[in-house]
Amino acid sequence: MAGFTPERRQAERRSGTERRSPPGSASGRGIADLLDPAGEEAYWRENYTAQSYYEAGLSYDDYLPGYRTGWEGRARYEGRSFDEVERRLAADYERHRGGSRLSWERNRHAARAAWDRFDAADPFERSQ
Repeated sequence: MAGFTPERRQAERRSGTERRSPPGSASGRGIADLLDPAGEEAYWRENYTAQSYYEAGLSYDDYLPGYRTGWEGRARYEGRSFDEVERRLAADYERHRGGSRLSWERNRHAARAAWDRFDAADPFERSQ
């Protein structure tokens, strides 16, 4: 899922289609503006085995499509809940699952964890 790459953001800025934060948002910046895919990937790579849903014998590469679905979905469907868009997230996951051995049902917990990570009030907390 290459939806939120730096290259895409630069192209959106040049074309004038860059996503804007909703009026009244506290920071004036939407989740897409705060999203750091490399930072999210590094965080989850370091922490995936400590999660309650982790299954011994599975690799980070098995969980990565779930995490990516969660963090990209959180930006894509900003303003909506995980439950409201879960069917869309499941379809996104299946399209971009790659070689993961995990079905959506087994990896939805990783997607949810990455989605919920943006609810941290302090961006510094997300970087830890």
